[in-house]
Amino acid sequence: METVFKSFSGLFFFLMITSLGISLIASSIQASNANRALLGYVEEIENSNYSDDVIAACRNDAKVQFGEGKDALEVVKAAQNGKRQVSYARATLKYHFRIPFIGYDTTHSVSSVMT
Repeated sequence: METVFKSFSGLFFFLMITSLGISLIASSIQASNANRALLGYVEEIENSNYSDDVIAACRNDAKVQFGEGKDALEVVKAAQNGKRQVSYARATLKYHFRIPFIGYDTTHSVSSVMT
């Protein structure tokens, strides 16, 4: 009887640790996807010369992928003193970082400066 109890408790802890590991890997993949998506958005915006239409399209895409109905991508454009043309911008992507097995849920952000 003792052997059966030890076997099932060992199996239980093995499954618990496995579930935690899978949750951590899934969270890491989500963070990596956010980083890659931001780099893609930055490249698109830079190549379009900071076009408002491209920024709006990137915002809509980020809202669908990461925002869960909320704005996830924020782009702030700026110009050098006395000039009208945008010379640099900063993009910030907010995403949820979750580890479901332990109930951890926060909002993280990644940002990039475009020149």
